[in-house]
Amino acid sequence: MKKSEINYKNVVGSRVRALRLNAELSQEVLSERCGIFRTYLSRIESGSANPTLVVLVALAHSLNVEPYVLLSMDELMF
Repeated sequence: MKKSEINYKNVVGSRVRALRLNAELSQEVLSERCGIFRTYLSRIESGSANPTLVVLVALAHSLNVEPYVLLSMDELMF
């Protein structure tokens, strides 16, 4: 797959959801930690929202990972 064909909104959404579930956090708890609405987090996880850099950093820190992890195509290791 070429980089131009990658849908990064879906990549980020899938990573956030996987990390959130691994941390046993609800969308409500994670969204509160990040200062965003739960519905916005839901849209991020589904790949329909395009989060800002500030939101990506807040999500990463709340999930105890570095921001680049949310954009990585590498397999998550738990």
